[in-house]
Parts: sequence; structure tokens; C-alpha cells
Amino acid sequence: MEDILSALPETEVKGDVGRSTSFEVTINGHLMFSKLKTKGFPISKDVIKQIEVAKQGGKCEEITNSESPGCTIL
Repeated sequence: MEDILSALPETEVKGDVGRSTSFEVTINGHLMFSKLKTKGFPISKDVIKQIEVAKQGGKCEEITNSESPGCTIL
């Protein structure tokens, strides 16, 4: 989130509690990314690119690239 706000400070970012293990990104009400679908978290530069497309009135594309959610074994 910090990467997005640094690149696009006028962007409104909000969080809502969702389903267990879910993480979704919507832009103007359209689902752009789902962790349940990709099994990872979105890459910030991909989210920033789609926000810029939306700001210019373009049609956003679904984000399918993801980073590993990571795993910690104790």
C-alpha cells in the first residue's frame, strides 16, 4: 500500500475485512486482483499501472501476476 500511495498520493486506499485468507483489489468497483485466484499478493507496480489506466479513463485489465505470500516455519 505504501508503494501505491508514494507513486499516486491522490489515490484513495481503503481496507475492508473480507473472507478468511482473501485479499482483493478493486478499482472503481471492479475486481482487479484476487489472492484466492492467484494464491499470492499483487505486485505493486501492476496495481499502480492499472490505477493510472483508470485515471486516464481507460479499461483496467485483471492483474494475474502475484508474489508468493511467503511462509514462516517456526
